[in-house]
Amino acid sequence: MRKTLISLSVALAFTSGAAMADQATLDALLAAGVPLTQEQGENVQTAQSQEEIAAIIAELVAANPAQASAIVSAAVTNNPEMAEAIVTAAINAAPAESFAITAAAIAAAPEQTNAINQAAAKTTNVGGPAALGGVGSSTVSSTPTASGSGGGSSVASPN
Repeated sequence: MRKTLISLSVALAFTSGAAMADQATLDALLAAGVPLTQEQGENVQTAQSQEEIAAIIAELVAANPAQASAIVSAAVTNNPEMAEAIVTAAINAAPAESFAITAAAIAAAPEQTNAINQAAAKTTNVGGPAALGGVGSSTVSSTPTASGSGGGSSVASPN
């Protein structure tokens, strides 16, 4: 009897924690000015798994790609452990917003930068991490160098 009571208490604690996280995500989406229908709001509140939350975020991004950054930022801020799944779902829903989605996720959960970059790279089929300051990014100098030809341009002089 005691084991059953403890098991039920632990299960209730996990369930209420997930419900609070979903309420926090809903509150963050509303605070960010993301327009939600009543049904979408209820779906966010009742999501209980990583897959459900990612699917709902994908639905929201697909319905309003201009708000993709705000949607992803709110979701990742309140669910940083789900950053990879959220980024993957959001980019699949709005591929044209992939860089904005990745940047928003990294800003919301910088400790998840590697996972976010990997998810973005896999989703967009880019050969490596997204070029947003993550692992492997490089800087290209636009300063010309004089290397033997006396500098100058390759266009002939009008002389």
